[in-house]
Amino acid sequence: MITAILFTLCMAVAVGVFFYQLWRRFQLLRSAAPVSRFDRIPERIRTVLVYAFGQRKFVRRNPGAERSAGWMHFFIFWGFFVLSIQILTMFGRAYSDSFVVPGFGPHLLGRPYSLLRDFMEVAVLFWVGVGLVRWISHAPRLYGFLPPERGVRDKSHLEAYVILIFIGLIMVAGLIYDGGRIAARSENAQQIGGAQWAPFSTLVGLGLVKTLGVTYAHQASDVAWWVHNLIVLVFLDLLPPSKHFHIITAIPNIFFSKLEPKGQLSKQDLENASRFGTSHIDHFTWKQVLDMFSCTECGRCSSNCPATATQKPLAPRQLLLDLRDYLYRHQDEMIKKRSRRGSENDTDVAEVGENIVGSVIQDETLWSCLTCRACEEACPPMIEYVDKIVDMRRHLVQEESRFPKELTRTFKNMETQSNPWGIDSEQRFEWAAGMNIPTLADKPDAEFLYYVGCAGSYDDRNKKTTQAFVRVLQKAGVDFACLGREELCNGETARRLGNEYLYQSMAQMLIETLNNYRVRKIIVNCPHCFNTIKNEFPQFGGSYEVIHASDLVHQLVTSGRLKIAPEFSKRTVYHDSCYYGRYNDVFDEPRMLLSRAGARVHEMQRHRKFAMCCGAGGGRMWIEEDPNKRVNLLRTEQALQTDPEVIAVSCPYCMTMLSDGIKAKQLEDKVQTLDVMEIIDQATRSA
Repeated sequence: MITAILFTLCMAVAVGVFFYQLWRRFQLLRSAAPVSRFDRIPERIRTVLVYAFGQRKFVRRNPGAERSAGWMHFFIFWGFFVLSIQILTMFGRAYSDSFVVPGFGPHLLGRPYSLLRDFMEVAVLFWVGVGLVRWISHAPRLYGFLPPERGVRDKSHLEAYVILIFIGLIMVAGLIYDGGRIAARSENAQQIGGAQWAPFSTLVGLGLVKTLGVTYAHQASDVAWWVHNLIVLVFLDLLPPSKHFHIITAIPNIFFSKLEPKGQLSKQDLENASRFGTSHIDHFTWKQVLDMFSCTECGRCSSNCPATATQKPLAPRQLLLDLRDYLYRHQDEMIKKRSRRGSENDTDVAEVGENIVGSVIQDETLWSCLTCRACEEACPPMIEYVDKIVDMRRHLVQEESRFPKELTRTFKNMETQSNPWGIDSEQRFEWAAGMNIPTLADKPDAEFLYYVGCAGSYDDRNKKTTQAFVRVLQKAGVDFACLGREELCNGETARRLGNEYLYQSMAQMLIETLNNYRVRKIIVNCPHCFNTIKNEFPQFGGSYEVIHASDLVHQLVTSGRLKIAPEFSKRTVYHDSCYYGRYNDVFDEPRMLLSRAGARVHEMQRHRKFAMCCGAGGGRMWIEEDPNKRVNLLRTEQALQTDPEVIAVSCPYCMTMLSDGIKAKQLEDKVQTLDVMEIIDQATRSA
């Protein structure tokens, strides 16, 4: 009776504190800006099953994390699911010594569950030990990637030790509790579900009997019951204020993850907006706040970030934690502001806190981002980083006019000449001289529009790729035409740099041109153009069937319309473009074409979904860079580790960056940088 009263008081206090903290976090979530994430429920459920319950991002091979860390999380995650029945059972034993969760009695699921429970307790205990060893040995991605004053978070490290020790104690207490009961009733073990179904607990019980005797073994079981239950209650109250809040929020965060195309940024209503970017903590949406709640601080994001790898001031984990810490410091203001809404006009309610852009998050941190999504691909709870960074860039560009000085020229060139180089727009079609290429003005009923893009039209090196691809199309008899001098830039660079106004004006002008010609199918050989036209133009009424060059050419080869000779026998390493690969899952077609052409294809350690950016994405192509911190040099070194004769690419930006990397290494005579379409063009000539 006394045990029941004492435990009830403990549980009432602990559960009360927990739900109070949870309610405060929920109120904070409700105080954030709205966003719609309640659509496509079946698809969201599938995502939870794969990424939360299937732990897909933990158990797959990830160059930014040890494989053992993934399996550790897998067993601890599932261990708690399995042991939730044990926890309920032990709570119920405060009121009845024979309590069992309905359905888990000795004649139903109880016996097989006892076996599974025993296995999980030992497995979790083993992986807790692995976790402690990893923390003690200072695994780099766990201890930050920035200088000590910004990168190391002693508080979170202490939390990690405490939580791991708590989990371990819960497992040990569970084994002692069951082992002590088995030992105390050893003469009639069937009364407690059959000792043979709990082998590890039985071994513990035998050990207790040999060392303490039957009476003290039973007392040890009682002590273990209190230790187990009190730690569970304390653990519960530690969740909301600690990084382990993700135990509660990660599954909802995965459920509400972005289902729109990964390459689609949010559309701003520029005509009706009262602000044009994110500058205060209350500007973030509730999903972005949920992201902040859900960070596990595992460091996978930063260990995969090319900006972090080249010692720039951006480490995605630290950026998110800086935002989260600031959010928690202003929690009361956020909640109070929400309560004032409705009685006053929203525009009359003061923004919460200071302008975080430039103070909490430095300008240089935001401009270091390549928008490559390596961080998002690696993140287990599927936190979205790129949208937050671009939203803060929008504030810098559109509200503060504060950006790297070289972008002034880039924006002006795009606005006046419809290309970032600022080359006369009349020269856009000069690459086609003597190639007998029709324009839509001459051939409006062509099956395909070949949208060349700025790099393929103006950059001397990439003009060669454009010409090679056109020869391939002509060889296969593809019915296509170009826009010629009517082609306009799609504005992708402006949008990633935060100049949403310039992007929308450029996109709408190009869409108007395309729609006037009633274009239906578009071929592109630039991942950035592909992503923008395919995934973002529909936001503005431009919906087309967009086909990337490798896909079309692969179809032509497999159908027999294009003959290629497998004579390109050079040792080749393929570099995955971020905007083809992580953004649009284009991995296989370029590799299959290279193999068809006879190339001996090898892979870098970081390839496919984990490939490193070339350094040009997110508008970084147009921003000056410290020679000692160039991403393209690091990526070039990774490619050279495979001892290639050729580095193959499918992106004009990658072509520029990796060619520059080879020049910097003074290896132009030994290693070529070629577009896949140039290799196919060579193969068709030999066929």
